[in-house]
Amino acid sequence: MNSKTRRLFIACALFALILPVAAQSLTIHAEAPLDDAPQSVLEEFFITEDSGAIPTSSVDSIRWNWWCWSEETGSDWPDDDGIYRRDYLGVNASVDADNLLIEHRVDPDEVYVEMEGEVKVVTGDENIRFVQFHLDITPLVNLSNQALLYIVLTEDIARDHHGREAVQLVREMRPEVGFSLKALNTSSVVYELPSDHLEAAGVDLEEEPTGWSYTLALFGEVDNTTEQHQLLMLRHGNLPTPYLHTTPSQQWMPLAFSAVAIIIAATVVSNARKRELMIPQITTGWNDSDMLAVTVRIRAGATGFSITDWKVVEPWLLRGRPPKASLLPHEEKSFNLSFKHAENEDCHIEVGLDLDELGAWRQHIWLPHAATTNELVTSEADA
Repeated sequence: MNSKTRRLFIACALFALILPVAAQSLTIHAEAPLDDAPQSVLEEFFITEDSGAIPTSSVDSIRWNWWCWSEETGSDWPDDDGIYRRDYLGVNASVDADNLLIEHRVDPDEVYVEMEGEVKVVTGDENIRFVQFHLDITPLVNLSNQALLYIVLTEDIARDHHGREAVQLVREMRPEVGFSLKALNTSSVVYELPSDHLEAAGVDLEEEPTGWSYTLALFGEVDNTTEQHQLLMLRHGNLPTPYLHTTPSQQWMPLAFSAVAIIIAATVVSNARKRELMIPQITTGWNDSDMLAVTVRIRAGATGFSITDWKVVEPWLLRGRPPKASLLPHEEKSFNLSFKHAENEDCHIEVGLDLDELGAWRQHIWLPHAATTNELVTSEADA
């Protein structure tokens, strides 16, 4: 690619990139600074058709595991990027069983490119989540025209619908240009893993917001060198989620609140049940032999109590003073109340109690006015 063609390509790429970003309003679901942990080794492994054992990653290395066999095996894993990468690197995954693992290293003594920025999970007008990388890229040396930035999304643990399993499986890869190749010239760019590409790759960041990682790997060569396809810069991190940058205590906060709520609810229920067992049971009925008298039977609950007063709602009037008494837990006593006159309205009686653990309490007793009624009536209680 000559210099003029590359400049035209960069201009078109920038225009295509800026236009959709400016044309749509975005909702940010998660964002995080670009991971700045130093990375020096990138491994690429091509999974075999029979999906045999995948070697574990080397210590302190980043792994891309490629899959190239969806058409042959009926797998729902994406294989187009794997086929592209296989052909680009000249790997024959059917024959080169001993050459399926390729390693790239960043020169530990040289820093060729600096990169800062943010990673965002967003939705646009179609309300489908996708990924944006807002980057500031600064070459510290002049880069060749062949420099490419690979943006790769991997799934930490992937399973296809046949039950195959792979770790760090590449779901989506995008080679990008559009940044300056001149030394000390910073380019501010926005790159995307668009929603339609993610959907085609089987990535749904709304249903499964966690379990994804990103890698930014810049390949190329430095001016006046002969090394081709050199790894110049490597960055890697977890795709941000709303919980990615919370502290351990913050992550446990919802669970802690739920636990406290459960404890409070259990305490309320327990206390309510305990109180219910303490409240006396009172039944009342008209006296068969005296139509101006009622019999009140009181059975104590789990706690003892004292009767402090009796009241009747007008127009009914009590004759004399009803007895006051104390009852032990589970003790039962009967009391006879007499009225001065029979009335045509229902009779409402209140009895004041002093329970040993609950304190002051009032029981409300209702009796229909019909003189022939002989039914027992259960009381209602107020604290």
